[in-house]
Amino acid sequence: MNWQALPLPFCSLAESPRYAHGCWAWVDINNRTLYRLNSSDVLNSSSKNTLPLSTLALPDEIGCVLPTAKANTWVALGRQGGWLIEGNTCTLKLKAPFDSSKHRFNDGRADTAGRIWISTLVDARSPATAALYCIESGKAELKIADLIVGNGLAFSPSGNSVFLSDTRHKCIWRFDYQLETGELSSRQLIKQYSEGTARPDGACFTSDGSYWVAILEGYRLDRFSERGEFIESLELPLAKPTMPCFGGENGNVLLVCSAQADEKFPNKPGFEKISLIACETRFKALPENFANPSYLA
Repeated sequence: MNWQALPLPFCSLAESPRYAHGCWAWVDINNRTLYRLNSSDVLNSSSKNTLPLSTLALPDEIGCVLPTAKANTWVALGRQGGWLIEGNTCTLKLKAPFDSSKHRFNDGRADTAGRIWISTLVDARSPATAALYCIESGKAELKIADLIVGNGLAFSPSGNSVFLSDTRHKCIWRFDYQLETGELSSRQLIKQYSEGTARPDGACFTSDGSYWVAILEGYRLDRFSERGEFIESLELPLAKPTMPCFGGENGNVLLVCSAQADEKFPNKPGFEKISLIACETRFKALPENFANPSYLA
């Protein structure tokens, strides 16, 4: 892969990259900032002197943003709960269904029905009191309990399966999914990471049915089939990738966000102070499902 370091603002914890409505977006969780790059061509736009980049100061530690059917409207989920972002206006619509002094929303996606699926994390990383929720009709229903850092949520192209990881448990599960009822079943452990500190973080599917998961402190993405079979690892110049996203005009650009590197886990030369990288691939994006913002209230 011919990785390109994107000359975009440095982030303490870049997360939740999305491509929708011809634009890229991501958040810096720690610095409470939403970035929106109003161009489909992230590889060429980022090399110009003037970037079509806008920033929005967020009122919460937003871990996840989800596109909606309206180009400038986003669902955002953080410590306080579920927010609706309309342009530059942020409105809290759903209060957190957990103790926000110890937890926050972390990673999620919408299904094809517009339901909002979102996992949480435990600040102290113990005990396992985080969970996966489904938000619909103004209510957050607990679906999977006993998580520590819920992550890696992605719906397969067929819509019949869902993948979920836990960064602290260092594992990835696959579930069967029934769209009509929103029910998960047949939980299957497809990968337990045991070597060193490398562990699964955010993830996405591509249109061919590949599940791509960022391996934090592992300098790579791991790729699995829709059935949960390991296919390959893809080396990265970033030590702490947090989540991949495919997009662009032709759907073949892979963008990867990262947490801040450190002395123990430095980025590769030429990428020392880089938070986002991208390259062209032979794979095609699976378009983002749009979250239904009315489900927040």
